[in-house]
This record gives sequence, C-alpha cells and structure tokens, in this order.
Amino acid sequence: MKELQEINLTPLMKQYHQIKQQYKDCILMFRLGDFYEMFGEDAIKSAPVLGVVLTKRQGVPMCGVPFHSVNNYISKLLNCGFKVAICEQVEDPKLAKGVVKREVVRVITPGTIIEENLLDAKKNNFLTSINFAFVKNKLCFGIANVDISTGDFLVTQFEDQNSSKIIDELIRISPSEIVAKETQKEEIIKIVKQYKEVHIEFLEDWFFDVLTAVERIKEYYKIYSLETFGLDMTKHAILLSSVGGLLEYLNRTQKKLIPKLKGIKFYNLDDYLFMDSSCIRNLELVENLYDRTQKNTLLDVIDKTQTAQGARLLRSWLLKPLKDVKEINNRLLIVEMFYNDDTNRQKLKDILRNIADIERITNRITSKNATPKDLITLKESLELIPEIKTLLQHIINSQFVLKLDELHKMIDIPELEEVKQLIENSIVPDAPTDIKKGGVIKKGFNKELDEIRELYSSSKEWLLNYQEEQRRKTQIQSLKVGYTSVFGYYIEVTKSNLHLIPKEYIRKQTLKNAERFTTPELQDFENKILSAEEKILNLEEYLFNSVVEQVGQYAEQLYEVSYKIALIDVFSNLAEVAKRNNYKKPIVDDSYIIELKSCRHPIVEQILPYGKFIPNDVYLDGDNVKLIILTGPNMAGKSTYIRQVALCTILAQMGSFVPAEYSRIGVVDKIFARIGAADYLAKGLSTFMVEMQETANILHNATDRSLIILDEVGRGTSTYDGISIAWAVIEYLVNKQNWPNKTHCPKTLFATHYFELTELEQRYTGIKNFNVAVKEYKDEIVFLYKVIEGCSDKSYGIHVAKLAGIPQQVVNRANILLKYLLNAAANIDKATKSKSVQLQLIHITEQKEQEKNFFNEILVNLKKIDINKITPLDAFNLLLQWKKMIEQNTQDRNDENING
Repeated sequence: MKELQEINLTPLMKQYHQIKQQYKDCILMFRLGDFYEMFGEDAIKSAPVLGVVLTKRQGVPMCGVPFHSVNNYISKLLNCGFKVAICEQVEDPKLAKGVVKREVVRVITPGTIIEENLLDAKKNNFLTSINFAFVKNKLCFGIANVDISTGDFLVTQFEDQNSSKIIDELIRISPSEIVAKETQKEEIIKIVKQYKEVHIEFLEDWFFDVLTAVERIKEYYKIYSLETFGLDMTKHAILLSSVGGLLEYLNRTQKKLIPKLKGIKFYNLDDYLFMDSSCIRNLELVENLYDRTQKNTLLDVIDKTQTAQGARLLRSWLLKPLKDVKEINNRLLIVEMFYNDDTNRQKLKDILRNIADIERITNRITSKNATPKDLITLKESLELIPEIKTLLQHIINSQFVLKLDELHKMIDIPELEEVKQLIENSIVPDAPTDIKKGGVIKKGFNKELDEIRELYSSSKEWLLNYQEEQRRKTQIQSLKVGYTSVFGYYIEVTKSNLHLIPKEYIRKQTLKNAERFTTPELQDFENKILSAEEKILNLEEYLFNSVVEQVGQYAEQLYEVSYKIALIDVFSNLAEVAKRNNYKKPIVDDSYIIELKSCRHPIVEQILPYGKFIPNDVYLDGDNVKLIILTGPNMAGKSTYIRQVALCTILAQMGSFVPAEYSRIGVVDKIFARIGAADYLAKGLSTFMVEMQETANILHNATDRSLIILDEVGRGTSTYDGISIAWAVIEYLVNKQNWPNKTHCPKTLFATHYFELTELEQRYTGIKNFNVAVKEYKDEIVFLYKVIEGCSDKSYGIHVAKLAGIPQQVVNRANILLKYLLNAAANIDKATKSKSVQLQLIHITEQKEQEKNFFNEILVNLKKIDINKITPLDAFNLLLQWKKMIEQNTQDRNDENING
C-alpha cells in the first residue's frame, strides 16, 4: 500500500485504504457499481493472473472485473494461492451522504467455497482443523473436517506416535485448506508436506482454547450439552479444540453468511478398513499414478452415479470400507435387490439423472446465497420424489428376501409438499439468475407487488394517450413523447414547430433539429413510474429473501432427502456396475479366508478390449496358505494379480459385488500395499529408504487379520542385501508367534524376481510358490497371464528388453553373455556335485586381499570356498572376477567367445 500513502487520497481511496489495512493477506475486491476493482499491490498481483489490463488512476495501479462474472476470476486467484476478500456496497448510493458505505462481507479461501461453478460436484470440499497434544506421554491428534458447501461436519481423535495416521487421514479426507495453531507451525508443515501442497492458515492459539470452543459449539447449535453429539470435554479435549478453531475461522471468513452446518459427527478410525496413504495411492483408488486424475482408477470404474450427492457418498464408501460383517452384508443385500430388477432400476436411473444437488442447494439457501434457479431446481427435484418411492416399492415387492430396517428408512423420503407449494406459488419458472434484475416473483403471490406492477405496466398506455392529447392541444402532429436513461421522460418538438408550444412546457434539452421539454404532469408521472420500478425491485428482493428464509426452515428435512437420494443412487449404481461388468456377489464372513475364483482386475479389464483379460484364482487363509511367493518376468502380470486381490477385498467390504465368478472374503482389518516409490524422489528420499520405511510400517502395524501386498521388496539395494531383507521379511510374516493370537498370520502376496526365495516353500509351512505362465516359441515368448503353482525358472529379462525396443545389437550381446554365465553356473554345479546350492547369506565369507600372483590367488580362493554354503550368485560373481583377472594376462577360448 506504499503507493497509496504517498499521494493525497480521495475520500473513496481513504475508505479503500482503511478496509485494506484489515485484510492485508487478501486480494481485496472492492465493489464500485457494476465492477469489483483492485488497487495498488493487489492490482499488480491480480492483473496477470486474471488476464485483465493493469491501468493507473492518479498514479495508483488498478484493474477491475465485472460483478456478474466475478466467480470465474475468484477461482483463478484461489488456484494461485490467494485469499479473496469481497467488499460490497452495503448502502443505497441514492441515500448515501458522501462516500457509499462498504464493508467486507466474506473472505473466500480454498476451503470456504460455496459457489457451484467453483466446486467439484463429485467431491467434498473440506476445510480441516488439526490440533495435537501429548496425553499420558502419547501423541494424540484431533481433527475436525467441515464442508460448508454441503454442511458435513466430521470429527475424530486418535493416538499417533509417528504421525502416520494423520497423513493417512489427510489422504482420505483430501482437504482443500487446513487451519492449525501458530505454535504448532513447524510440526504441521512437516506433516502436511507429506500429504500435498495445500493452503495452511495458522491462527493464534486462543482460537483453539477448549473452554471457548465448547461455548462456541453450544452457541452455534443452540444446545445445552456436548452429549448431543456424543462428545465429552475431558475425553475429547484435543478434538474440541480443533472444532473451536474451525468455527472461529468460519466466523472470521464468512461474517454473517455462515451456512447451517449439520450436526457434528464423530467417527472412529477403527470402525473402518484401514488403508494407509501408500495403499490408497498404489492401488489407484481415486487418482492414478500417471497424472493424478481420476481416469483409470477404481472410482472411475465404479462411479456411474446419477447425482452429485450420490457420487460424493460413493467416494466416501470407497475410502472407508466397513469391517462389521453384518453392515457389509446388509449393503450387499440391498445391492442385490437392485441387481435383480433391471427394468425398475433403469427407470430409477433415468429419474435420478434429473435430481439436482439438493445438499449444496440447501446449504446455499441457509447461507442466503441461493438464486431463483436454485429454488426452481429444488422444487423440480422434490417433485420427482413420489415417483422414486413408487419405483422403490415395486423393486421391493418383487422380492421377498429383505426385511431390513435400513431399507425401509431409505424409502421413507420426506416429500415436503409445503416447500414445493411455496416455491410453486412464489417463483417464476424461468426467473433470471440475478434477483436484482426483477421478474422473479409470480403474479398473485403478493397483492402490493401486483398493484405496483399494474401501475408500471399501464405506463405505456398512459404515455400513448398523453402523446395524443399533446398533439391535439398543440396541433403538432410530429410531437413525440419518449424516454432516455440520462434525461428521463420528455416531449420532443422539431424547431420548425417551436412557435406552437404552450407556456407550461419546460425546456429540458436542445438537439440539432429539435428541442425537448417536460411538463409538471409528465414530471409527476415520471416520479411515480421510477418510484414504482424501484419499489418493484426492492419488494421482489424482500419477498424472495423471505421465501428463501422459509425454505431454510426445512434444512434438516432437505438434508435427509439428499442423503436418502444419495443412498438410493449409490446402491442402484453398484448394482448397475455389477450387471454391466459381470461382478458377482461375494460371501463376506468373519473367517480368515480370502478365496477368489476367476478373479479379474477391475481397472485393467476396462482398459483392455472386452474379454481379453485373463482371470485367475487365489486362496489365502493365514494358516495353511499364509503367503504366496509370485515369480515371473516383467510384463507377465504379477503386479496386476496381487493388486486385484486387494481391490476385490476393498470392493467387497464397501458393499459392492466383485469381479470374480466366486469370492469369499473373511473381513480384513487393514490392507497394506508396498508397490514402488518413484514419486518420493522429488521429496529428497531415496527409493530404497522409502521402501524400507513402508516395509517397517507394515511389520509394525499389520495384524493377523491384515492383507499385505508386497511387490519387489529389496530391489532398491544390492542383490545380497535385497535377498537377505526379503528373506527375513517373509520369515517374520509367516511366524505365528509374531502375531496377536498366535494362530494365524497376515495374508500376504509377495511378488519378486529373487528366485532364491522360492526355496522358502520347503522350509516353512504356509508358503506357496506361484508363477505367471509364459510360453516359449522360436526364441520368442508369449505372456499367458495365467497364475499357476510352482516357481518360475527364468526371468526372460532379455525377451522383455527386446519387446521394449532395446536395439538388436544390445539384445544379441546380452544373449551371448547370458549363455556364458549359464554355462559357467552349470560347470560350478557339476564340479561341486550339488543338485541345489542352499542360500545361507549370513555365512558369506569375506575375501582376502588379492595376492600378487593372480593364479595363486585363484587357488587360495578356491580352497576357501565352502561347497555346502556357496550360492549360485556367489559363484557367478567369483567367476566373473577371476575371468577379469585372467583377461588382463592371457587370451583363451573363453575370451574369444565372450568377445565374439
């Protein structure tokens, strides 16, 4: 604001300066008539972002945007990390004495958007408050999530010693903005950085005072006790602090426009299937690994919902699958009900397509931001409820297996006749979006408005009669009565007829060939008409706001309608997807078994041509089959296979049918997926470090009811280290003594290129070897994508390299080297007469310092070899080392072969 202080400020700029001082961290959009203007540094920052011209007035940089399209410009500023303060004229300019009174009515931030065109209809827009403290030497987090566009208010509190759960929860909630204590800034930045780049607002600690927070909650919800929401000040102090900080932040940013929020809903993380951030990311549940969009994700495959509220609920279910067997099976029964009635399900789908986003419309109504169009679309949606209920009844009546309370509660949708009738009687169906333009309120709704409109509409007839009367009186047939916005109503007389005008004509404007006049009678008419127009606009705005206020009284019922519509949409959607994609209903129980027959990867099968995906079977029970070691070449389908088991489990526990001919899912409590770490390189973490951190997290947090997906553990380091780590990890996973009840182990799928690990099947019960079949034909390979028992005996790495486009010269050279190494290995085996050289990495002997005579050194090292302990890999490495030494001094046939 330096440039504003260096000049003599006009009264308007003084007003701007005073307001800007209160919102230094925001772009201040200052309303001037039909534009929002920005000045000084705000203008310099905004102009290039908004794509508008930067100008100057009295040396002050400025730019502006039209008020009717301001939302598009606000979106651009928010996307660039700015907060936007909206400063409105709060006084009628006609009544103002001096500068029109203005004040900031709202501060818009990424987490406080309510405008429909700025939001993703299929995703919640959460503002999240984070607070933490130590309780009995244990680190506890309390988080509060509010979506002011839908009214959702979700809270939880949990212990989290290494700050991993809070990151996982941020991934699940996906907030657009975070608020936290200023004194916790350093820690919060470290945590949020592992989530993604998101705006964080740090507030003074008093925002989070727990006693103040409790009073804020009671005052906002008009309640006497926190028990209304199942909360306790002693038990949930950290959480309540977060809620308090959130409410105060909303109060600061939304001013008088805080929307009506739904009741605070506490959720317990332990009630849902746990999936950490790596799992959600690696399984591509809601965004893919390629470009972080929803394309080719599990959500993309299963989301064929017809309503916005249904899409949001489906996303929530996918990210929070259930663990309660009864609840899961209740969902599956309802999906089955829709699945069995194709005709009525299709009819229902066609109706749901026309249901508006009732949840967000309701929120705009309660925050006084609704438009006439919102009310009309709300009414049109409510009018479809009876037909939806009738179709649901038909679907239920056609089946006799369901007697679920949940089902009947879902069908009992409020029809809200009063709301429909109020909107029907009051709002014009094709009313303009902007209430200030008028033409919104129906004729017959308000007697006073009708009378004023009658006066206004009769003005044209009056003017025609008046014009004819003046022509007869003056004998000037060319006399005209007209109107301009600048000069108002006038009587126009050509200059050749000026001698005929009466004395009572009052000169108003001189033109080139005519003069314009007025009369006391015309002035009186003008005052009445202009007054009538202003009265119409003011009365319409008042009446519209009154209707909005009345509809807002039904907010709770409207939220109920929205939720039940969302449920119907999700259930019918899951049935539709199951029918379309040939999914079958799973058996879900509390056993330890995961059994899938002819199972398919739900995402990959949609990308491939129809019928091209090769299905496979899997069986795990944590006892007889604890862990599957899966070998096979790259591109053969190992990663697809292990992922599809996890995805089918998630689908089943969220209440969906699964892509398998038969499936039995014993409910799992956690799913871990350790698959790749390339996206962490930019964060300064090595691939191997991330791999080990994620593996450690699994070993520390998995239980005997968990499902673990491990892909190429140990690949990020040397061969020996990698095999050793992978070997030890498997030993740990299959040892029942490492798990709580000592009777079962986690169910694990372990994909690897380390063929040495397949020997573990002979050492430990519960380990099974499987491989992805490959067919060889004339030095070529064909991937069969079929998982069969046994281990793979080749990696086919050179074949894969050829398929990838490696130059033929390099491929030929690699084949020569491979044959040489295989022959060398065969000779070692023959010399030692060992059918199987056992892997004993912990006893690998250190080599002595090279002796001067390389032949003597070879002899010495040969004597040191323990035939019973050396591995094929060790033998290969020694052979290569000796060969290199010999090449420096001699030329033999092997040299010729290898250099050929």
